[in-house]
Parts: sequence; C-alpha cells; structure tokens
Amino acid sequence: MGRSAISSEELSDTLTISEYYAIGEHSRGFWLYDKTRGMNLAIGAKTREAALVKAITYYQKRLNSVEINYKSLCEKVDSFIGQFKEDE
Repeated sequence: MGRSAISSEELSDTLTISEYYAIGEHSRGFWLYDKTRGMNLAIGAKTREAALVKAITYYQKRLNSVEINYKSLCEKVDSFIGQFKEDE
C-alpha cells in the first residue's frame, strides 16, 4: 500500500485489521488482511465490525460457490464410475 497504518492489530496469526487514512478512491477506514488468501477481505470499511462482516460475507459466498462446484464434480464422477459398475 505504501502508506503506514494509523493503527494495526493482529487478530490472529493470519488476520490483521488496520486503519488507514484515505487511500486513492478509498476513504479513511479499516482494512482486513488475510494472510492465508494473500488479500484484503475488507477495504475502507467504516468500522471494525463492518470490516469483519465484509470478510464473513466474502467467505459465505466463496463457500457456497465451492460447495456447488464440488457437488457438480461429484455428480460427474459418480456418473462416470456408474458406467463401469458390474451388475449384481
């Protein structure tokens, strides 16, 4: 980012929340960085709580997408394997 944070707190070994002055088009606010994803989950949130809600919402949407893709893949694999099952 190039600018130092007003404040920064490690919430866990993988999550850091920082408050920054306005950066580019983003007004002053809270940024929540996830080291496991290598990305900010919230950028310029008005409050710490809003930053956490943005992160939870991101993960809810991501989990839903992964579950849908997994279910589709399982159905395709089961269908493929079903072609080779021996009759009992």
